[in-house]
Amino acid sequence: MSTRPSRLRSIPKTAGLALCLALLCGCAAATTPAGLEDLPKAPYWHAPRVLELTSHAEAHRSDALIILKDGQVVYRHGQTARKINTHSVRKSIMAVLYGIAIERGLLHRDDTLETLGYDDRKAPLTPIEKQATIADLLKSRSGIHIDASGQNWERPPRHSSGPGEAFFYNNWGFNALGDILERKAGMPLGEIMVEWLAKPLGMRHFTAGDVDWDGIKGSSVRQYIIYMSADDLARFAWLVANEGDHRGHRLVSRAWILEMTTAHSSSATDPKERFGGGFYDGYGYLWWTRDSNGRRRICADGWGGQYIIIDPDTRLVLVNRRNTGTNLLTQGWFLWRGIETDKAYVFQLFEDVDRWLHAKDAGTGSAP
Repeated sequence: MSTRPSRLRSIPKTAGLALCLALLCGCAAATTPAGLEDLPKAPYWHAPRVLELTSHAEAHRSDALIILKDGQVVYRHGQTARKINTHSVRKSIMAVLYGIAIERGLLHRDDTLETLGYDDRKAPLTPIEKQATIADLLKSRSGIHIDASGQNWERPPRHSSGPGEAFFYNNWGFNALGDILERKAGMPLGEIMVEWLAKPLGMRHFTAGDVDWDGIKGSSVRQYIIYMSADDLARFAWLVANEGDHRGHRLVSRAWILEMTTAHSSSATDPKERFGGGFYDGYGYLWWTRDSNGRRRICADGWGGQYIIIDPDTRLVLVNRRNTGTNLLTQGWFLWRGIETDKAYVFQLFEDVDRWLHAKDAGTGSAP
């Protein structure tokens, strides 16, 4: 596992106050335009109707907003080049990395923690818990309910379910996936992301140093934290919307993307409140699914207002970011004063834009 010091711990004490003030001021600073300049603009780039639909985004606490259609930029506004904590969107990124790792033969879906020789040194796993597979962890059905950095405090009692038996949004399993991938790939997570995603996708801002780690006393398994700009996250989201293909080069198979975004857990069979408080209908491999009037949506959801929403049929992508901080120091500031992006607004915006663009493509919409 990477031992790179965290962004917070690496701040020199002598410069702490000055840097803190600069970072806080920087939270509202404008970003540089570089980021998506190589992507074509859609025919409806900043069309009057698009501008009308997005006109209230800032009022609903959206700090960066990008909309893509068929790999073309429909709308881009705000702090799109600023590298911000992805929060739980990190997990959806991890799902794609696992698809690549499995297809390279580094791991298998049915590998158990026991066969991998993986354990928690501070809270040793039981023989039953060690039977959880990679697929169980990806589905959030590991049955391992112990302390975890970034944990869900409402977790069930330990041993209340076995591997594969029940869905619970479980950060221990999510964190373990990052640790396991580093061990099997033989390099730090940041470098994995650079080689497997950032370079092939032409990301403009992400570097290997944009992965940080955080721990908790009750577990030896640390949480990986990914900082990424909205521009780079939009490139990643388009890879998923385009079923793993980037400009004719396949980074991960179409079969994996479909398997990853298929609901392996459902609010029809597991407690509805476990699915984002009832906001989502299902959970695939670290991706949420949502039915909207019979239309399937694929979603990544991170604390504060980090969203990826995809319509796999119309190939519309929306990326929303809320600046919760560009390191652990500024994240603490946001925790004290911040208010999340209005989630209902973002999802309704996606529906409105999707509906309008679909009408335009069908030739039934009004002029831009």
